Amino acid sequence: MSILKCPLCPGSILVKHEVNGTIVDFCESCGGIWLAKGELNKITHPHDGDIEFCSHENKENSVVTNRLCPVCDNKRLIQDNFIEYSDIKIEYCKCCGGIWLDKGELDTINKEIDSLKDIPETFDHKLMVFLSKLPFN
Repeated sequence: MSILKCPLCPGSILVKHEVNGTIVDFCESCGGIWLAKGELNKITHPHDGDIEFCSHENKENSVVTNRLCPVCDNKRLIQDNFIEYSDIKIEYCKCCGGIWLDKGELDTINKEIDSLKDIPETFDHKLMVFLSKLPFN
């Protein structure tokens, strides 16, 4: 098992921590969370579709950060909007698909998910949800 370093706090090591029944990597110094690919979908409020896919689809506004991926050697994290029309920013690694959430961002994402449940679905949205559930290997 490798030791994961916090992308935000120099010298801090991530520790295992349970969030909504899923074991994730947590920084005790800053409160940030490192999520392996697929874990964001597991720890957010119930939703349709793939939250992680939606988080990586808006490539034109992506910014390379100074933060390094805790898993991939010398790979910088990419900052992007959580979803295209959201002001929530998250960082992810293009190499391993991991996601870094700063303290409080999980709560903000859950609030965004809850607010989307109140919006009537259009045909386009239903189609995108259906397509996001298809297996792509």
